[in-house]
Amino acid sequence: MTEEDESQIFVKFFKFHKCYDLIPTSAKLVVFDTQLLVKKAFFALVYNGVRAAPLWDSSRQEFVGMLTITDFIKILQMYYTSPSVTMDELEEHELDTWRKVLKDQVHPLVSIGPDASLYDAIRTLIKNRIHRLPVIDPDTGNVLYILTHKRILRFLFLYILELPRPSFMSKTLRELRIGTFENIETATEETSIILALKKFVERRVSALPIIDNDGKLVNIYSKFDVINLAAEKTYNNLDVSLRDANEHRNEWFEGVQSCKLDETLFTVMEKIVRAEVHRLVVVDDDDKVIGIISLSDLLLYIVLRPCGDDDGSSNKDSLLSLRDKDSGTSKEPSLAASEVSLVDHGDTEGDEDADKADNNRTTAIAVAEEQVTHRIPSPPLSPTASDISDHLLVTQSQEPTWREVTVSGGE
Repeated sequence: MTEEDESQIFVKFFKFHKCYDLIPTSAKLVVFDTQLLVKKAFFALVYNGVRAAPLWDSSRQEFVGMLTITDFIKILQMYYTSPSVTMDELEEHELDTWRKVLKDQVHPLVSIGPDASLYDAIRTLIKNRIHRLPVIDPDTGNVLYILTHKRILRFLFLYILELPRPSFMSKTLRELRIGTFENIETATEETSIILALKKFVERRVSALPIIDNDGKLVNIYSKFDVINLAAEKTYNNLDVSLRDANEHRNEWFEGVQSCKLDETLFTVMEKIVRAEVHRLVVVDDDDKVIGIISLSDLLLYIVLRPCGDDDGSSNKDSLLSLRDKDSGTSKEPSLAASEVSLVDHGDTEGDEDADKADNNRTTAIAVAEEQVTHRIPSPPLSPTASDISDHLLVTQSQEPTWREVTVSGGE
């Protein structure tokens, strides 16, 4: 097999499989109406262990974006030093108020159809520099699933031993130089939370390796850790240190995972998949931080690079480096529920299906009424959107503004 042929192995794999192939038999989704109070929205993210949720505008009858932890960070940073607005007032705002404040930073909602290839999904994620890609049914406008780099790479590893292995998989990071190796943004345990938030926003990074006085890796503080501020309502004091903040981490903490330059690409990919993390910190023999390698770096190298489709996506200082950014606004779906939680039996980063809005509601919350079905195929078959079928069981919780939907079915 020539070098050119083997470089196309993963490309062909992802072009063969459809987005629908990743949709599980059961998943979790939280969808928010834009009139929902901020404090309820972020409590729901914490409660469900998800990192983002689609936003439904009942007045426009369409999805208008995604609520992400990045939004939470930007708002906290903006209001914490504001003399005119207290943090107590802030949590009584509606999501729509936040969106108006961040209007200059809101981007059109980027989505994909279930029949699109995973190659197209990877390209869309990387080219738009986003981390969550809603899979939307073109007929109903319902969100079926949320694709992420993490889920896509994990899907590849279900088949990795059955596929021919390209020679570059046996090369080391030192040879390939995948990742970011210049201007790594770090923090210390004494760094304040508000300074960490500033670094997230200004440097557009998703995590800060925490180092000691010798530059050795001792911990990590990621965007997802910020959600603990909402969980414990400790965002009134953002001057506390990261050491104190990390004492309150929840069960979803990914842990600090590292690798070295002499490890092979296959080893690095296997490590990041098994640890279920979004990045590895690259350290030297003395455990000093020298780089970061992310999921998007890996997918860019093994999928887009062989097709010459990596132009403009790389950091010139580090060859292949991508920064963090979340998506924002609109498409044109026809049906949606404002708060829907789907019982999950797997990854907790999801987003899913939406249904008919109740025009008479006074709580700005829609009721999921419509029945939709998904028949999950046996891989590697890739059915069309018309093959989708599954049962939605709707149950109302004690909270009048909350709807739970259990999805079941498939094999």
